[in-house]
Amino acid sequence: MLGIAPAALAGCAGPASSLLSPAARKTRAQWEYHNRFLASGARLRFRPHAAHGRPWTSSMEYVYRTHRRDPRVGYAVKNLATGRYLAEFQADKLFFGCSMPKPAVAAVLLEKRRGNLTREEFQNVVYVCDQSINASWFYLLARITPADERNFEWKYHLPNVDIINNWQSPRFYAEFYERCVNYRLDYGCELLLEAMRRDQYGLGRWVMPSSITYIGGKTGNYGEWDHESLFFYHRGTPYAIVLYTRGNFAPGNQLGCMMGGLFRDYCA
Repeated sequence: MLGIAPAALAGCAGPASSLLSPAARKTRAQWEYHNRFLASGARLRFRPHAAHGRPWTSSMEYVYRTHRRDPRVGYAVKNLATGRYLAEFQADKLFFGCSMPKPAVAAVLLEKRRGNLTREEFQNVVYVCDQSINASWFYLLARITPADERNFEWKYHLPNVDIINNWQSPRFYAEFYERCVNYRLDYGCELLLEAMRRDQYGLGRWVMPSSITYIGGKTGNYGEWDHESLFFYHRGTPYAIVLYTRGNFAPGNQLGCMMGGLFRDYCA
């Protein structure tokens, strides 16, 4: 089915994703992945890895319970199948994103070019998602404008944040993950999902059950700012957990404790 593209898929110039069934959206995204990304010669560099299933301890639970209403944090937990928010705290507060916006920057460029990136551009999308390489981030930023960002946010009904200048909210990234996981972006969904599943960093996946084999996300760390986010399937249901912090909240394993606690309270 992916080898012979119907006319509606050729060049991905068919109906907008919002007009297609979920199965058709996924089929189109997979066709694009094979016939644009893989055909370009660009490649993913790592294998996706599952959650690790480390034991949840009483000290982890204590950290989570102590800080779940800490004014330095903001988070959102969303069921990506129903669209329902399961937990929110300061979810619309803007935080300096550090490396968090890198996949969204890649998505803006994919939208601008209608999925037609060069091999070098595709490879830099991979680099910003799997090892968070700053040089590749700057490379992608140089190819988009504020107008491109505004069009992207408007088209996909995303919160109006400042991706380029690196200010986002927990709700923005929960919504962004929903668009990716449900194949609601017209361009690059499969590539973004697969690249983020190869992310080499993060603490939350260590304390989630090893039965979770489909999991990906993005982190951000700089100065006083520490963030983590994940999308994953648990017992067949897709979820997103997005956590932003400021004020040197996380010198130790606080991020992992918060992510694990939110998972246990709202997804398990």
